[in-house]
Amino acid sequence: MFRKATEYRSAAVGFFTVKLILYIVCVAAVVSFLFRVFEAPWVAFRDGETAFAHGDFAAAAQFYQKAAEKLDDPRILDRLVHCWWKTGDIKDEETVLNRILERHSERLDTIELLAGAFQQAKEPEKAIPLVTGYLARGGKLDSFGKLQLARVYRQAGQYDQAAPYYLEAAENPKQKTAARMELAEMRSWQGDYPEAIALLREVLAAEPANRQARLSLARILSWAGNYKESEEEYRKLLRKL
Repeated sequence: MFRKATEYRSAAVGFFTVKLILYIVCVAAVVSFLFRVFEAPWVAFRDGETAFAHGDFAAAAQFYQKAAEKLDDPRILDRLVHCWWKTGDIKDEETVLNRILERHSERLDTIELLAGAFQQAKEPEKAIPLVTGYLARGGKLDSFGKLQLARVYRQAGQYDQAAPYYLEAAENPKQKTAARMELAEMRSWQGDYPEAIALLREVLAAEPANRQARLSLARILSWAGNYKESEEEYRKLLRKL
């Protein structure tokens, strides 16, 4: 009788142990599943924040991209776009890109960052529809946005489309010098030396000490065959060394 009771207790303990193990395994599986679904993306985001703070934008982009696959927090998408812009290594991740555009299609700063990322990656043809699509939806460009679009068109070799945006950007005092100098350079590539020279003289009239503008003017004058004037500009540069 005592032996049977012992056997019964042993069997009960064994059964209880098996149930406990199964329970622990199930709990562990559930916790693991919940962690992957809810916590892991935030862990990736925090790892991205750490890498971002240390200036490791390539690593940060990988973490942010993992987080963006599960989360729709705008902070993650903003950070990811910023990393792409910094590294110039924007990946052709259609899901993430579409999510960014879906959530931020009306935000000019995000459009500018994405366009800048494609510029850095030397893919300006992908940046153009981002900005033109924004404009088609009724968006307005600030002076920096106009200058950036001009640069995108120039980088893509679409010079005639770039010129009007350079001129519009030049209407803002903050962008005037850069816009005129870049437009002058672009016109010189096209062989339109008179316009290039006129633009650079305008810059120098306002900023006589602008060495880069004077150097560009000297070069373009020589390309146009105006060697005496070119020499004079080079001499002015030498006198200010």
